[in-house]
Amino acid sequence: MLPCLENVKFLHPVGTSTFRYGVTIPVEAQTERMRAIDKGGKVPVTILIDTEDPIVAEIRRLNNKPGHLQFRYENKAQERLRQYLLKVFDNSAEGSLLEVAEVAPFTFLFRPMPRTTSPSLQISDILLHRLERAEVERMAEIEQIRESLASVAYDAGLSQSDYNRRINEGLTEQGWNSEQKVVEELGLKCDFEKNGIWVEVEFGNARSYYQDYVKFMLARKHRNARLGLLLCPTTSFASLLCELGRQRARENVVRERPPVYSGMMSYEKAARELPFLGFMFEMPIVVAGVGVSGG
Repeated sequence: MLPCLENVKFLHPVGTSTFRYGVTIPVEAQTERMRAIDKGGKVPVTILIDTEDPIVAEIRRLNNKPGHLQFRYENKAQERLRQYLLKVFDNSAEGSLLEVAEVAPFTFLFRPMPRTTSPSLQISDILLHRLERAEVERMAEIEQIRESLASVAYDAGLSQSDYNRRINEGLTEQGWNSEQKVVEELGLKCDFEKNGIWVEVEFGNARSYYQDYVKFMLARKHRNARLGLLLCPTTSFASLLCELGRQRARENVVRERPPVYSGMMSYEKAARELPFLGFMFEMPIVVAGVGVSGG
């Protein structure tokens, strides 16, 4: 099931089409307002760039088989937007990102992340259960996790497994124990543990993340865990990873039916559900959203 979002926010890998006519909106980032646009239909939108005057463009549902949803700005009236993008990205698309965020219904801020800003991973959102933010800020282990994420550069060629591997390398270098059994007699393992803080990095399928909470509760009972920490991508980052995954699948697999690549876990899903699940957890839990920083 796709997340129910109120506002759009996603990362777009910049390419030639970004400068010429538009940006495709990932399925995972679309709101109910957007999904209501029929094939061939369009709605006017306002695009904000820096401190310049707003630009009127449109969101259009293409009248093709997939029915892609796109921002379109190929007309003369949007020439200023195209020139702005060409200038800010210095005509170089490779490795650059454009963050698109809805700041009001059908009003969007375009925030460029040129390759020269060296984007990297970061904890961009956090939700706490049974502990205060001040307690989290005092934990040296949490700061180590922030530092390890910041050392992982965004790379357009990396998949979710590549990011998992780089996060693993960064934390093990800081003395974190990886692949730790929560109960000796069971096969369940947590991704990382250090000083009683148990961490799961969930860049996988959204349906499997409930098992992460089970691991935390078992670690609390059998390993005296102090804290369970769930790291998962924000919807913005997850939609980017899904789109890159779909592109790879199209390039590497020849088939009549397009590949399906969706259902990735997101911070927003966990944040929406934790208030309903929290009654089960006596231990402190942190849910942290991993996004991309503009440097």
